[in-house]
Amino acid sequence: MKTILIPTDFDEVSVHRTYDLLDSMKNESVKIIFFHAYKITDSISDLLMLSRRTAEYGKISETFHKACYNLQKTFKNKVDLLSIEYFYGSTMAAFRNFAEAHNVSHIHYPEAYQYKKISKYSIDPLTFLNRSGIPVLTVEVEPVSQENLTSELCY
Repeated sequence: MKTILIPTDFDEVSVHRTYDLLDSMKNESVKIIFFHAYKITDSISDLLMLSRRTAEYGKISETFHKACYNLQKTFKNKVDLLSIEYFYGSTMAAFRNFAEAHNVSHIHYPEAYQYKKISKYSIDPLTFLNRSGIPVLTVEVEPVSQENLTSELCY
């Protein structure tokens, strides 16, 4: 079973791009981890409160949650687990530990997807993803228009 790590800014477009990937996979179960990367703060008080952080969860929109639900429903025979995780760190070693702890076997970063920071501590994970040595799954996709996205993600 593959565990696929997918960077997200909690926009439903990142979930939509996963449809293309899952459509291309034949009879294979996967675990999907949507993640967002944050650089670690230098503030001792912020570090002490890191385990209690809930502000990040407030950044996840209801439409993202619904898109994840629809993805699981549509691919119920392929998606064994779908989770949302946060990576806190700024070193390759920290990222490798994160990937190993989550048993990540593959990464999916669609070329057409534009990553956006959601806070001042957000970091583009592309640096880690490119240097990690973890195989990258690619699927050719067409750009998504807002009209197509809205019609495809009806609940």
